[in-house]
Amino acid sequence: METRDLDYVLAVGTHGGIGRAAEALGMTQPAVTKAIQRVEAQLGVSLFERTALGMRVTPAGAVFLERARRIRLEYEDAVKEMRGIQTGELGLLRLGYSPSMPTGLVLGACRQLIRERPVARLRLTMRVARELMDLVETGELDLALAPLPRQPHPALQMRELFTDRLAVVADEAHPLQRRRNLTLADLVGQQWMLPSAHVLIRQQLEAAFAELGLPPPILRVETDFGSATLFDLVRGTEMLCMAAANGNSRIAGLHPIALRADALDLGRRVGVLSRAGAYLSPLANRMIDLLAAKSD
Repeated sequence: METRDLDYVLAVGTHGGIGRAAEALGMTQPAVTKAIQRVEAQLGVSLFERTALGMRVTPAGAVFLERARRIRLEYEDAVKEMRGIQTGELGLLRLGYSPSMPTGLVLGACRQLIRERPVARLRLTMRVARELMDLVETGELDLALAPLPRQPHPALQMRELFTDRLAVVADEAHPLQRRRNLTLADLVGQQWMLPSAHVLIRQQLEAAFAELGLPPPILRVETDFGSATLFDLVRGTEMLCMAAANGNSRIAGLHPIALRADALDLGRRVGVLSRAGAYLSPLANRMIDLLAAKSD
């Protein structure tokens, strides 16, 4: 079986149909069909069954697709490692980071890497932590700088860099900026800009209100936090939002309100994520070292 046959099978599994897979691969439908038939003949099992909605993965196909993804990632790792041996520091580093990461840390490490490795290339991706973990796990990112999950993740390698705290922030003219020793009860009735419901910090905030029997935060703006510039939306309003206490929100003119330390557990561990067992290029290892040095 050729490695490209794995690509054809994975494409049909991802897109759920021969036509959509062929379009994504830039091939004809008959060519993809023949490739799937060739793989099925070699394996002696059917990987897909045709339905009114497209192609559905069979139980045997689900097992094979999972192994095929791992084989594909291992193959890509081997290719990258051989290129690293041949070219040394040349290559592409795909780095992801969450919007709450300090801009100075991320860009400072990137600037130094660019200076040290003139022919290296960077591809930067900003996503929320959950999405970054998925991208690292599927091999679409080499590294991600993000809050670390509280529970071990067998598919990910984690290196803690530092700990920090999030804060409830608001415009400097917000009425709550004039008060001290605030509790969650003091935040009832306030409007918020919050991330989507699947994001951990949103869940923690709503759970803290519910635990005290308080009405939930009033959601005025819901966002995936794809860009730190969204903090500009809060500036000049009476909305509240969550941000790193000394991070990007200050650039937008937002400041932490004086919430009591015991009112909300906002501590977090921040580190670098990579896929467990993956080959890390010299560029990736150097980036980890730079992030560690600049976060001390």
